Amino acid sequence: MNRPEFRLIAAILIGFFLTGCPALWTSETVVKNTSPEQLYREADDLFQKKDYSRAIDAFERLKSAHPDFQKTPDAYLKIADALFQNGAYEKAVSRYHQFIELYPLHKEIARAKYQIALSYFNQIKNPDLDNSVVQAALNAFKTLSEDSNAGEWAKKAEEKFKECQKKLAEKELDKARTYWSMGRYQAARIAAKRVLDEYSKLGYDAEANDWLKKLKDKK
Repeated sequence: MNRPEFRLIAAILIGFFLTGCPALWTSETVVKNTSPEQLYREADDLFQKKDYSRAIDAFERLKSAHPDFQKTPDAYLKIADALFQNGAYEKAVSRYHQFIELYPLHKEIARAKYQIALSYFNQIKNPDLDNSVVQAALNAFKTLSEDSNAGEWAKKAEEKFKECQKKLAEKELDKARTYWSMGRYQAARIAAKRVLDEYSKLGYDAEANDWLKKLKDKK
């Protein structure tokens, strides 16, 4: 092979490796060579534009390439928020828990706990009320509402806690109506009484008492 031919082949190979071989020039390499500040801005811009799936990918790449970046905790939280906004509530709960475990002293801890409770709450679908989901939301809101360090989030949690209780009260009244129509009066009586015992002063006491009066002499 003469020298001109060698140079031509070498030039072709170099061009191939620079432009046609993704194994050598991957996005990971680009990310590592980009400042974490710029990567965060780009990821947050996607988040603000509500392009949540791409924002998650961008924040994940930032975390992997720059784990010691000062805004890495915020990246963890943004990923959880993006999943929440996308309606992926179970995944969001997992990521919020991860954030809380890794950064227990972060200023956004109370909000992350509220978002966990809200993720459960948003999975409640009426009329097919899943008691386990309601109970998970109820417990999470109650715990946060009793946290003296939660500030405004404690108040928000208290309001949502009452909403959960109302949903459960409504379900008990629905059960009372259903059992009444089926002639199962004892079961209807138990459901109505549960409203007064467990969910009193939420706006359903009068209806529950009406049912108990109607069921008084029924067997």
